[in-house]
Amino acid sequence: MASVFASQVLSRRQLIQSLAGAIGVIEPAAMRRPGKASVQTAKAAAQPNLAVPPGPVRWLQKATFGFNQGDFVAFYGLPGATDDDRWQSWVTRQLDPATIVDSACDARLTSGGFTTLGKTITQLWTQHRSVTTNYTLRMQPVAEIECATTIRAIYSQRQLYEVMTDFWHDHFSTFGWDYDAGPMFVHYDRDVIRPNVFGNFRTLLEAVARSTTMMYYLDLYASTVAGPNENYARELIELHTLGAENYAGVMDPTDPSLPVGIIGDGQSARLKYVDEDVYESTRALTGWTIKNGHWQYPADNDGTFVFRDSADWHDRFTKYVLNRRFAPDQGQQDGFKLFDLLASHPGTANFIARKLCRRFIGDDPPPGLVASIAQLFQNTWQAPDQLKQVTRAILLSSEFKSTWGTKVKRPYNALVGSLRGTLAEFTPTLATYGTEWSTKDEINSRVQQAGQRKFYWPAPNGYPDRASAWASTGSLAMTWKMLVRLTEIHQQVGHDGARPYVIDILGRTNAAIPAASRTATNIVNYWCDLILGFRPEPIYTKAIDFLRQNATPTEVLTLNEVWAGGSTPNLKNHYTQSRLRSTIALILCSPDNLRR
Repeated sequence: MASVFASQVLSRRQLIQSLAGAIGVIEPAAMRRPGKASVQTAKAAAQPNLAVPPGPVRWLQKATFGFNQGDFVAFYGLPGATDDDRWQSWVTRQLDPATIVDSACDARLTSGGFTTLGKTITQLWTQHRSVTTNYTLRMQPVAEIECATTIRAIYSQRQLYEVMTDFWHDHFSTFGWDYDAGPMFVHYDRDVIRPNVFGNFRTLLEAVARSTTMMYYLDLYASTVAGPNENYARELIELHTLGAENYAGVMDPTDPSLPVGIIGDGQSARLKYVDEDVYESTRALTGWTIKNGHWQYPADNDGTFVFRDSADWHDRFTKYVLNRRFAPDQGQQDGFKLFDLLASHPGTANFIARKLCRRFIGDDPPPGLVASIAQLFQNTWQAPDQLKQVTRAILLSSEFKSTWGTKVKRPYNALVGSLRGTLAEFTPTLATYGTEWSTKDEINSRVQQAGQRKFYWPAPNGYPDRASAWASTGSLAMTWKMLVRLTEIHQQVGHDGARPYVIDILGRTNAAIPAASRTATNIVNYWCDLILGFRPEPIYTKAIDFLRQNATPTEVLTLNEVWAGGSTPNLKNHYTQSRLRSTIALILCSPDNLRR
């Protein structure tokens, strides 16, 4: 008996170490507790090659929040004689989200009872931002956006739209729970980010600058000629447009060694920025503020944008940015010229193109593709559908379609992808907001522990998008723990056994497979197909072996929850429902589910 359990422990340890290696933990042995002997197998220490799924599975996995069997079936109903043709149809349809009927997702949002998602900016200001004695009410808007974002990510048919909304929220990252920005976050998500994800970058750039959330987050609202604040201007250049890769260092802006070239607007500009450009940009944006009851304008107090052109607010003198002279006394035109300059700059085009390719293709995307996407970005900098054209070019590229497993799913993506793949029932709401712990609170807490709760990154650079940030034993272990917990958690908190699971593993298994056919092989076939879209090794065989225990792969299992122990335990009949949930957890934690 001891040898049976020892072999099971060994097999499980080998599997866990192999999973760690595949996800990106360089030394799986580092996961051992001190004093534990290593498992001496070459496969455990190496990073195994991942099985490659069919093309449509790969593409849907990378362009959505995770593979979903319903989307896969719908894919084959799209126009086209080949998978490549159907993929082009899919991309075209997704890039026009307004034409996609999303009534089921809309119904979930309606059922959530959210009350702030439709409020105007002035209503958000007066009914939430102005509240100082009730933190729960004050931060209700960002709490509801967090819920709505997860509902859309799981259930929306406009998957590419949600993925790109996520991308641009990361790019123009704000801490959603900022005391001043959080109450206005509905406006930031609904009116600033979402309308522009397939639009024009220059338009999006200015909309972000004018938003109340960003105004507070990076202090632009308080930047005046008498007290200039460079926080926003620095991040505008370093994170939103040119990127730190185009920083030349602490140099005189007139240094002849600094490169100069023709940019997207057809005129000459310096190609690298220096600190002086940040300071001059700060001057150009003085007077961009909000109506917040400032002592000079106490009647202006509704949270909307305003430009103050008076001498004590806006710096009226000449500015020099990237070798461009801004004439004096131009008022708000200084800011407009600055955004035009940055949006048409090749440094911005390359920086954004690389980030987009990194999100969809790999941590180090092919330079040739980045260059072609950057050129398209710059050539279309004034086009109203610039970002639609750029996104389309990436998704139809051979590099996108041929690569697989080059990205690690970040914790939120792993969470949502697993809920999508398992056809879970999870509609987070604020029904118990501020009063009691709910399933929504537990899931938010677990994804926060893994490092990626939505809108919770405190720095303006957004959540990292490289494997090295998420493949540490800490983040990976907490992601695994979260995914394992998903197979056990109920839709409502409680332990009476009558509350439905978030993932109805037993119900779906029984409904899909007749009792006479419920073998370990058939069960794992069903769940691998549902979650992953194919049956990759080694997880496929490992999952079958774990589920069947001492049964044969084709022996019918009785899915019960009874003790089959004693002096001669019969493991194949021992707590099979719990073992079934653990089997699904193994699949969810596999590198095939956590890579994309």
